[in-house]
Amino acid sequence: MGNYKFAAFVMTYERSDLILQTIKDIKTQAVAPELILIVDNSISNDTKELIVKQSFDDVIYHKMEFNSGPAGAAYYGLKELTRQGYDWIYWGDDDNPPKDHLIFESLFNGIKQLRSNSIKLGIIGGKGGKFNKNTGRIRSLSNNELHKDTYLEVDSIPGGHTMIVNSEIIKSGILPDEELFFGFEEFDFCLKAKANNFKLYVAADRWLRVRSKAINTETNYQWKHSNLGNINLISREYYSTRNLLKIFYGNKFYLPFIYLNFKSIGKMIFGFRYGISYGTKLFRSQYLAMKHFYQNKFGALTAKI
Repeated sequence: MGNYKFAAFVMTYERSDLILQTIKDIKTQAVAPELILIVDNSISNDTKELIVKQSFDDVIYHKMEFNSGPAGAAYYGLKELTRQGYDWIYWGDDDNPPKDHLIFESLFNGIKQLRSNSIKLGIIGGKGGKFNKNTGRIRSLSNNELHKDTYLEVDSIPGGHTMIVNSEIIKSGILPDEELFFGFEEFDFCLKAKANNFKLYVAADRWLRVRSKAINTETNYQWKHSNLGNINLISREYYSTRNLLKIFYGNKFYLPFIYLNFKSIGKMIFGFRYGISYGTKLFRSQYLAMKHFYQNKFGALTAKI
């Protein structure tokens, strides 16, 4: 890891049953952070009491004054650990710890290699995608692309995929947008980093091995996913639409912004193919998402869907 100072923050919300295992998974990495900061959005004190009881010497705890969402927790975590003098910061979730004990080592090997080639590396992670400025779509890399090199440049690294951030980004004034609360806060952060000439890379060789274990070995394989039809994820549809409208407009991606407006209206209509109940909820989620964007109303959703 060289002379880099490495720390981690883990955002959590009412998951005291998971937090100790997540801490263990991070601490047992072959290359482990010197410090783990737990950023707690919980209303209860369960997580606080559990952490205090452990008497960790390399884990510190901070409780937010309210549920600030993943965006607010990431804002605090990155800013605080940068203030404490750390060079590289792991952006972690309580329910999505590193998948194996060698991933941090692989990413720091990448940091060393890429920086030795005079690359202004801002973020490195396990998976990522390419952003199309005309359509607004984020495309996963194909197996054929992943075969090209050990580390590959991308435009975005999603949450839960072992994202490690160069604190120079924070020092330059770039931080997660707290108003987003939940959904695409990592994407927005990545776009801002790229706009300031920081590069984003992923460990392509490790990504390929993950796909190989899952028997997703076709040359042109690309991961694809949709939440449509799942009534339990309706609130995600709200946050996704509202936040992407803000991100596209704020970054002057006007074609994706216009397209997303029409796409959201389309969802309000075609959601009924999944039934009256789902269609009604999706209609309301998209209506509120567009309404709140144009009213400049962000943060946590308080209205019932």
